[in-house]
Amino acid sequence: MATLLPALAATAQEPPRWTLDDALEHAFGHSPALRARQAEAQEVASHLVGARTYLYNPELSLEVADRSNPGGSVTDRGISLSQEIEVAGQRRKRIAVAQEELASAEAALLRDHRQLAFQVETAFAQAVRVRELLGVARTDALLAREVLDYSRRRLERGATTQIEVNLAQASAGRAERAVQRALAASFSARSRLAQLAGADPANPPEPLGELAFPQEAPPPLAELLAQAFANRGDLLAAQSLELAAQAALELALAERRPNLIVGGFAQREDGTDDIFGATLGISLPLFNRNQGAIAESRATRQRVRHEHEALRLLVEREVVTALNDLRAARQAAEFLHDQVLTTLEENVDLLQRSFTAGRIGATEVVTLRREFVASRREYIEALADGWLARIDLDLATGRFPTPQTPTVKELP
Repeated sequence: MATLLPALAATAQEPPRWTLDDALEHAFGHSPALRARQAEAQEVASHLVGARTYLYNPELSLEVADRSNPGGSVTDRGISLSQEIEVAGQRRKRIAVAQEELASAEAALLRDHRQLAFQVETAFAQAVRVRELLGVARTDALLAREVLDYSRRRLERGATTQIEVNLAQASAGRAERAVQRALAASFSARSRLAQLAGADPANPPEPLGELAFPQEAPPPLAELLAQAFANRGDLLAAQSLELAAQAALELALAERRPNLIVGGFAQREDGTDDIFGATLGISLPLFNRNQGAIAESRATRQRVRHEHEALRLLVEREVVTALNDLRAARQAAEFLHDQVLTTLEENVDLLQRSFTAGRIGATEVVTLRREFVASRREYIEALADGWLARIDLDLATGRFPTPQTPTVKELP
C-alpha cells in the first residue's frame, strides 16, 4: 500500500495553468519532434561543407629501381607529384546544388515550426472546447439534481406522482454520466496538449482563455492565395528543390567532361644524370560519359517539377476549403448567438421559476432543459469550429505566427 502513495501524490498534484502563449513557448522550448527536425536540417547544412571542399587531393609517389648493367648495378630514385583538376566548373555547380538543398531544408523547417504552432493551438482550442462542454454538463447535472430534489418534495406533499420522480431521477443519472464523459474528454484533450508541448501528459495543463467569437471577416480569396504562394514553407521548399534538381543536372552534364591530371617529377639515375619533367594526362571518355547520372538527373528534375505543380494545386484547395469553413462557422455562431442562445437563457430562468411555482411538471422541465443543453453545446461547437477554421486558414496561407524564427546554422 505504501508503494502506491508516491504515484497517488503525483497524480493529485495541482496541474499548471497555461495561456496559449505559455503552451507555444513551452512547445518550442521542449518539443523533441521539433528538435529532430532541426537536427535533420543541420544534416543538410553539412552537405555544403563537402561541396565547398575540393574533391581531389594531390598524389605523391616515390620510385626506387635497381638497374643492372655489365659494370654492376645502380639504383635509380624518383619522386612525382600530380593533381587532378576539374575544368568544367564542377565544384561551383556542387556548391549551387548544396545551397539550393539548404534553402529547401530551411523552408521545410519553417513549415515544421508552423505545423508545431498549428498543432499546439489546435490542441489548445480543443482543450478549451471540452472545458466549456464540461461546464455545460455540470450545469445540466446541477439543474437535473434540483429538479429531482424538488420532485421528491412535491411527492412528499402529494402534489405529484412517483412517475414524475422516476423521470427526474433517470434524467439526473444521465446528466451525471454526461459529466463523467466530459471529464474524461477534458483530460484526454489536455494530455494531447501536454504531449505536443513536450510536457508531462500525466499532469496536463489547464487551458486559460475563452472561445473567442470570430469577429473579423477573412480577406478575399485572391489575397489569401497570393499570401499562400508567397509564404508557404512547403512551396518554398519545393521551389528550392526544383532549382536544386536543375543545378544537379548541370553538374551531371559537366561531369561528363574528363578532368586534367597535371604533375611533375624528378628522377636521379645513380651515378649519371638528374631528370626533371612534367606530365599532363586526361581520361578518354569512350565508354562512360556519365550517361546514367545525366538520365537520373533529368528524371529527378521532371519529378520535382510535377510535384511542385501538384503542391500548388493542393495549397489552393486547402486555402479555399479553410476559407469556406471559416465563413460557415462564423455564420453558424452568429445565428446561434443572436437567434437561439439568448432566448434559451431567458427560457431556462422562466423554466426554473415556473417549476418552483408548480405551474409545469418535470416532463416539461426535462424537455426544455435538453433543448437548452443541446443549443448551448452547439454554440460552443460553433465557436470552436470558428477558431479551428481560422487556425486552418492561417496555416494554409502560410501566415501562421511562430514564437521563433527557424534558422539553420551553416557549418564552417
